Amino acid sequence: MAATWQVTRQAADQVNITTSGDPITGVRVFYQTGQGNTGSVFIPDTQYHNTAAVKEALQAAANQADTIGALHS
Repeated sequence: MAATWQVTRQAADQVNITTSGDPITGVRVFYQTGQGNTGSVFIPDTQYHNTAAVKEALQAAANQADTIGALHS
């Protein structure tokens, strides 16, 4: 499913801790999909200036959010 999405906000100076315990600074980018699902992705500062990589991460997250949001029994 190819979700549509829009960035709704960005929070700079965020820190994630790797599994080995190392801190990584970056930006948390929040989005809302066309189906109304919301979420965020953490983008390390080293990748934040690569617009294509940010867009790819957002698209993957939005696709997953809409897929999960459409589940039913």
